[in-house]
Amino acid sequence: CMSLIILRIGEQISILEVHFNSVTSTNEICLERLEEKKHSSVLISSNSQTNGRGRNQNKWHSKEGNIYFSFGFIKDNLSEKIPLQTAVVVSDAIKDFFGIDIQLKWPNDLFVEGKKIGGILCETKIENSKIKTMVIGVGVNVNESIAEHDKSIQKNLTTMLEVSKHPHQRELIVAEFINSFELWLNTLSVEPNQIIEAWLEKCMHLNERILFLQNEKILEGVFCGLDDNGFAKIKIDNQVKYFNSIDLV
Repeated sequence: CMSLIILRIGEQISILEVHFNSVTSTNEICLERLEEKKHSSVLISSNSQTNGRGRNQNKWHSKEGNIYFSFGFIKDNLSEKIPLQTAVVVSDAIKDFFGIDIQLKWPNDLFVEGKKIGGILCETKIENSKIKTMVIGVGVNVNESIAEHDKSIQKNLTTMLEVSKHPHQRELIVAEFINSFELWLNTLSVEPNQIIEAWLEKCMHLNERILFLQNEKILEGVFCGLDDNGFAKIKIDNQVKYFNSIDLV
């Protein structure tokens, strides 16, 4: 079962939006719709996923009662900072509408009080050494209890229901995301470092010692922030090194 709408926001984005009760993966469906080349921007949302994807081929636990959506678009000169922008927009939407403070963990996990409440997965296609197609998947734990998850992960996660003690209207997150996303795209084209500053304001481990995984090895360092390209700056043995994508332990 699905609902479909085509909408225009401002002058930049004309979106095909489709909502499902259940899909395999919103990223997967979003990419398929983009490959049809009928629309340059596609937003797929769903109440649940049967094969949700996380980083590094991990499976995303996609319980019904949460919100899962993917926003994808084909556009010249797509910015590598868009995943950072997505994290800021989603966290702002949850704060503005539901009063829940979200902190960000590199590269784009969403946390509340030290527990994961959501995550973002960015997938791209490169043409002529430039990002031509980008799909960004977002999953947020909304109206479920911690007890509904496997016991092995219960202590590491939370939900909006658990934090606020009442259910929430999931569609507001998607609606506010769409409304704010284009504004940030305009900002990226004029003042790209603003998104880096906004992300760092929400970072849960800025200037703190972290453990991270690279090439199947656990390394240790101090997270010093982001450079102008949005790469992580980590001080290891008194030397700052730059990482495009790493997983914090």
